[in-house]
Amino acid sequence: MDRPQVILTTEGTYPFHHGGVSTWCDALIHQLPEVDFIIMAVAMNPYLSLQFDIPANVKQVRAIPLWGIQDPSEQRGNLAYSEIFLQKQRTGSHEIEELFLPHLQQFLTTLVDENRSHDLGVALARMYQFFRTYDYQTALKSHAVWELYKTWLLNGAHQGYWDEPSIFESVQGLGWIYHFLSILNTAIPTADMVHSSAAAFCGMVGIVSKLEFGTPYLLTEHGVYLREQYLAIGRSNMTPFSKRFLIALVKAISRANLYFADQLVPVCAFNGRWERVLGADGAKIRVIYNGVSSRRFYPATMPGEAISSQKPIQILCVARIDPNKDLDTLLRAIHIVTSSGIAVAVRVLGSVSVESYYQTMLRLREELGLTEVVRFEGYSADISDAYREADITVQSSVSEAFPYAIIESMMSGTPLVATDVGGSREALAATGILVPSRDPAKLAAGIAILAQNPELRLRLGRAAHQRALDLFEISQAMQNFSQLYHHWQQELPIEDHASGRERAQLHVTRALLLQQMNQPALALAEYYQALTHLTDTPAVIPILLQTANLELRCGHSSRAYTHLLKLRLLESLFSRNSVQAG
Repeated sequence: MDRPQVILTTEGTYPFHHGGVSTWCDALIHQLPEVDFIIMAVAMNPYLSLQFDIPANVKQVRAIPLWGIQDPSEQRGNLAYSEIFLQKQRTGSHEIEELFLPHLQQFLTTLVDENRSHDLGVALARMYQFFRTYDYQTALKSHAVWELYKTWLLNGAHQGYWDEPSIFESVQGLGWIYHFLSILNTAIPTADMVHSSAAAFCGMVGIVSKLEFGTPYLLTEHGVYLREQYLAIGRSNMTPFSKRFLIALVKAISRANLYFADQLVPVCAFNGRWERVLGADGAKIRVIYNGVSSRRFYPATMPGEAISSQKPIQILCVARIDPNKDLDTLLRAIHIVTSSGIAVAVRVLGSVSVESYYQTMLRLREELGLTEVVRFEGYSADISDAYREADITVQSSVSEAFPYAIIESMMSGTPLVATDVGGSREALAATGILVPSRDPAKLAAGIAILAQNPELRLRLGRAAHQRALDLFEISQAMQNFSQLYHHWQQELPIEDHASGRERAQLHVTRALLLQQMNQPALALAEYYQALTHLTDTPAVIPILLQTANLELRCGHSSRAYTHLLKLRLLESLFSRNSVQAG
């Protein structure tokens, strides 16, 4: 069997940022050398550098920057400048109004109707087709698009979806659409399947590839993307209209991902429950837990060996500096612990995700008198030693999926105090202490219990290590994904005859335009593409004729003869069938 070819899509994570999702992506790629990957990474800007070693089975890394570029055509590295110029030249008012606006209208309509995920996906696929021939920036910044968008926006206000927006808010909303839809301006390569790491905008690649090419679409939710966006948008300083508008956009895209995915592979059952609530078919859900290596993460002491009491108690928090990790609660809990006379030393290991939040935490640390107690040490490439050196691991998050920090700590035999969010309970079960989120007093109580009881730390650490060995060894997770990939590699794409005819029509339209522009070679390539989307039906006859005529013009007489012969045979066949039917 051929090697599986997988397009892995990411958003704001691998391979440009560290974190749980990136850890999963890196493990998946390195642990499955028999699978070839193409990485399509949606990024905030084009000025990011790789943060991971890319192995040989990654055949390509495509960054799709949403901001920081003057013209989305800059990311069309597969196109020569001359073709980009021709795209701009052929994108006129007629083409925008006739070939683009209907699909944009359909897309906008689905943002306020939760039951039209299929229509949203079809609109994305049609716009993707449009951008293969026409220019993205010219279309999206046209007067016709603004008028359509403005009318839709005001109708939404009249129907009560949001208050009537200001000019600034209106422009901001269209700006979001302009930037997020630029993903559709990137050519999607062929592959055996698309695997998205989030039910997010990066998942549009999977939706379009499924509708365009019949490619199976797999989706792994790490965090619940929609829930995390609710939290982030809710605490932002955006206006009420902007919050409602952006949430509508995110929610529609997230639900469409769940609708179109052939297989949902959440990292914990908690995420699967959210997926069902958001309309996913439960039959498509298969949980595959995150995994870590027991050869890298292992206890500092052998079972049965006593843990010596230390002063101060060493506490470890592995978390990026981000509001979702709620380090505010952690600092306040540590202040309560130290105020009760328990000496602790806290290490926070994680990169700064939100600089303003980091500065706020530094000020809070100083206000609470914890400057000598809590150290923010930044990202560490290898944290296995940090777990073994710690007496207690603490997680204070308000939102999680199935945190690597928890299962890494469990495999290391380090006892945990964690907030009861996401899949944390699913991971820990009875091998750690769970407390409510945003409750410094209860988090402090959990820390104090473990700090003052070395035997309990030993017992919970052993139990957590055994549970991790049983359920969260990385080899188990990778074996499951390998089986999943080989299964979907063998799935045959579902033939969509209607879509085939529409795709052929689009290629013929391109070919006719290119002929008018005296580009016969490019036009001929479009005719060839049109023929691949049609079976032997009467509709193929005029395309064969056009193709043969153009081949003769280009000097390809043998190909022209072959196509004319096929044309005559099909004419004879259809004529005979018509007589018999009569």
